[in-house]
Amino acid sequence: MPGHATRRWVSGSAGHRRTGRIQPAGATRHTRVMPLTTSAAATREATAAAVAVAARFGLTAGEPEIMADGANIIVHLHPAPVVAKVAASTPEVRPDVGSWLQRELDVALFLGRAGAPVMAPSSEVPAAVHRAGGHVMTFWRYLKPAGSPVPDEATIGSMLADLHAVLRTYPVAFPVLTPLQDVPAFLARPQTRLSEAESAALQAAFTRLTAELDPQSAALQVLHGDAGAGNLMATEHGWVWHDFEDTCSGPVSWDLAASTASQRLDGARILAAYGGAADREQIAVCEQLRRLHLTVWYALYAERLPQCQPRAAELLASWPAP
Repeated sequence: MPGHATRRWVSGSAGHRRTGRIQPAGATRHTRVMPLTTSAAATREATAAAVAVAARFGLTAGEPEIMADGANIIVHLHPAPVVAKVAASTPEVRPDVGSWLQRELDVALFLGRAGAPVMAPSSEVPAAVHRAGGHVMTFWRYLKPAGSPVPDEATIGSMLADLHAVLRTYPVAFPVLTPLQDVPAFLARPQTRLSEAESAALQAAFTRLTAELDPQSAALQVLHGDAGAGNLMATEHGWVWHDFEDTCSGPVSWDLAASTASQRLDGARILAAYGGAADREQIAVCEQLRRLHLTVWYALYAERLPQCQPRAAELLASWPAP
């Protein structure tokens, strides 16, 4: 998920949402020492839950390291080569968050068996959704980051084309563009901290943009769901994809827009490296929908992570009242 945001973490999965979906800019990245934020207690509880589940399978995490806190809380169960991904903000808009995490595991396992460069679920803990202390989580293999933290446009485009080629052979069709349902789910929450004008602006944008979206304009296939640059990680073995929590079916425009929407990247070069005929009009619509999705996720992050409030306010202000 909001990879949009970007939920980048240096190992395991998927954070989107974001958070990974990728950690959000302004969200916390910790190494052993917990910052004094309003999310500190929740982060400690999530870490304790991950350690408890790992202990069921004989793993001792003497020095758990909090690697990211955003859509999910990412914990390296040091010294074990295992990373726990604990749902944090995501259950607020995805009550069935376990099903999203299970799809992510299933897709990662499929891609790994097909030889695609992806982060793998941990071999130390069963590749399933685990629960403890009210927390929902999955476990992933720790990979040490290496090289450049950001891929270039040629790498993004060519690797996305290769990924899509493998995903076209996935044996199950997922619901279409399910991450977009985060927007109405967020707006419907009684505890959502938006003014009436802000809610109306987001709802109007969602209605307008989804009406312009034409999923049938191109063949539908299984997608990464949040295929931005933040969900490619450089390792000693090369670039690998991670954070498949938003996987869904849809037109490739949705995945392409995750990177072409970035002001820090040259969208034309990404499309050239991807190859094939791109539907520029649909990509433009998807870019706006991704910005709307990002806006909702930052508003959600800001409820738990005060350091995200300035960015959340900036994004909200970019949507004019209807």
